[in-house]
Amino acid sequence: MFPFLDRTIAANPSPAQFAETLAVCIEPLLDNLYEALMEQLAADPDNFRIPGEETCPASFMERRIRTLREQTTAG
Repeated sequence: MFPFLDRTIAANPSPAQFAETLAVCIEPLLDNLYEALMEQLAADPDNFRIPGEETCPASFMERRIRTLREQTTAG
């Protein structure tokens, strides 16, 4: 990662240019990671749950999505 960041800093001396270039370069990677995680969550939410824990991210998202759906159908 260092050679990439070193070249990016050399090509974009201002912090704003560096941040913009870094965001553009990393965005596809993060999009792919997001898609992969969402597919895994959809396939088996228990992958993201610690046994016995009701405050895990999967439980939170299930409650949040259920609440949003209930509000949408109620409105």
